[in-house]
Amino acid sequence: MADTSKTPARLSLAGSVIGLAFLVLGYLLAKAARGTVMVPAYLSSGVVMLLSLLAYGRATFARRQAAEEEQVAEYRRTHASTELFEDADEAVRMAARANVHYVKYFVPLFTIALGLAVMVAGVLLWRRWGSQDAFPVAQNPLSMAALSAILGLFAAVCGSYYVGVSREPGCRWLRPPGAWMFLSGGLFVLSGAVMLCEHFRKWVDVVDHRAALVGIALLVALGVELVLSFVIEFYRPRMPGESERPLPESRILALFTEPGGVARNVAASLDYQFGFQVSEVWFYRFLERAVVPFAVVMVALLWLLSCVVTLEPYENGIREHFGAVAKDGNGEVRILGPGFYLKLPWPFATIHKFPVEQVQSLIVGQTGGDEAGEDGIGEYGETTEESEYLDDVILWSKRHRVGELQFVVANDPRRSTVDTKVDQGTIPVSFLAVSIPVYFRVSNLYDYAYRHRNAAAALKSLATREVVRYLAQADFSSALGAERAVAGEVIARRIDASAKRHRLGVEIVFIGMQGIHPPVETGDAFDAVVGAREEMEEKILDSRAYATKKQPEADGERERLLNEAEAYRQERGQVSAAEAQRFRKQLLAYQASPKLFVLNSFLDVLENEGSTVRKYVVGTSQASEVLILDLQEKLRPDLLDVDTTKRSEDE
Repeated sequence: MADTSKTPARLSLAGSVIGLAFLVLGYLLAKAARGTVMVPAYLSSGVVMLLSLLAYGRATFARRQAAEEEQVAEYRRTHASTELFEDADEAVRMAARANVHYVKYFVPLFTIALGLAVMVAGVLLWRRWGSQDAFPVAQNPLSMAALSAILGLFAAVCGSYYVGVSREPGCRWLRPPGAWMFLSGGLFVLSGAVMLCEHFRKWVDVVDHRAALVGIALLVALGVELVLSFVIEFYRPRMPGESERPLPESRILALFTEPGGVARNVAASLDYQFGFQVSEVWFYRFLERAVVPFAVVMVALLWLLSCVVTLEPYENGIREHFGAVAKDGNGEVRILGPGFYLKLPWPFATIHKFPVEQVQSLIVGQTGGDEAGEDGIGEYGETTEESEYLDDVILWSKRHRVGELQFVVANDPRRSTVDTKVDQGTIPVSFLAVSIPVYFRVSNLYDYAYRHRNAAAALKSLATREVVRYLAQADFSSALGAERAVAGEVIARRIDASAKRHRLGVEIVFIGMQGIHPPVETGDAFDAVVGAREEMEEKILDSRAYATKKQPEADGERERLLNEAEAYRQERGQVSAAEAQRFRKQLLAYQASPKLFVLNSFLDVLENEGSTVRKYVVGTSQASEVLILDLQEKLRPDLLDVDTTKRSEDE
């Protein structure tokens, strides 16, 4: 006969209250401590509350069915087969049907919805946190660690109680919320460990971030298991008389939360899954006896592997014994070169490796990085893939790198290449987006490793300060143009001197200034200005080419005109002198014989000037005779014009 006890329902309600309390307290603690790792902890507490409510519904329906069955049995003992007994039997069937429908329909739908909700929440949080490099540090991490540890221990105690009670009749549905209480307790303890790391300044930049991602990954895995458990339940073979197993019960958590050890839990899971006693097979018995010693031996071997350390050709190392730096006979720190070394197992001895022979780099003016912390610097100070240039072609109108910062730079109108008129009251400053790679090499390993908690981060801070100092007294146009190479040399010298002054143990190899550009928002305007300057230069060069082409032509034309003028001058002077001399000669001839001079001049004109003109000489003195002359030019000779005299003479 079924159990009519109210204990399962009461414990389920108590579990929901405990889950709600953990949810509220965890949320308040996460807000106060600014601890992201606490988010998976209070989310799992919310799952505890929902599973407890599901167990409460199952206990309520089961108790109602048990009560109806008990009443029917009482009726059967005291009454015969009457109509009243048939009504009671119908009530039992309705209660049993409600219980079956709850388990058959509502529980699977609830399990799938819960699994999907956990998966969606986990994926959204993973994407949100994956784009962040570091999270805020708690202001009072020690007290927050104590509160987290208290919540974790209390959750573990409650989970242990619920898992133990689940072995009682009618309380099997308390096992899922009990297992999730264990998970919540473990996540709260993990939060306390993260707070302790922040208190002791260990891995402050990454511990909260990575621990939160681990917690979210575990929740997503359990959400996937909740969804798959519904599918697996259809194909699982049933054994006669087997006990009911709640659908949302996690087999992953059962390996660590159910009493009896991991091996027994594995055996029970296999028996439940395959439908026969797999744990009774001799091979499984052998594995059960050998797996624990084998696991212990493997863990011991893995631990002993920490005794072997290999330093790459570009690495040097420093050995620590029980936290103290190993030194040689002269009291100097012993620097280990590349090679193979043996040491005591961790944590008794450690060899820290550093890429001394490798040129490292960091980016000034940039935040972000996948493997980096808040400063964008990795373990060895190298840049990450996300800090590389976004495009092969670098344009002012596009971001060069992820997380670029803007620096203030002065505007000196006297040094600017563009004539600008500054209004009264305008601050002569501009902004520059700066992404400067700084390449450095370790010169003093002890200073680099021990005088600063993170020498690469300190170097980045010093480099940023020197860049700010230089740009504050530089000119905007000069920094983008002619003085860029000089600026790189000056900043490199200043960073190197500052690093040596602070004993960072590094030397600057090179810095690149190609990443300086105007802000992306003003890139198009600067492109237009640069285009106008290029057009101006084009016009200037075209005019110079035109001048170069026209200058020889102008010089030749000038020489031609000068020569023609000189020739004209020579001609006019000599011709005039000759005419004057001829006039004197003609005057003497005229004075000697005027008529003869006139006749001679007339005949000379006829001979020289009229040589090409047809002339007619009229030799008659008869005044009454009229002569008619045809002076028109004939196109072809006429028959009358044929000279026959010469032919007659020939004949």
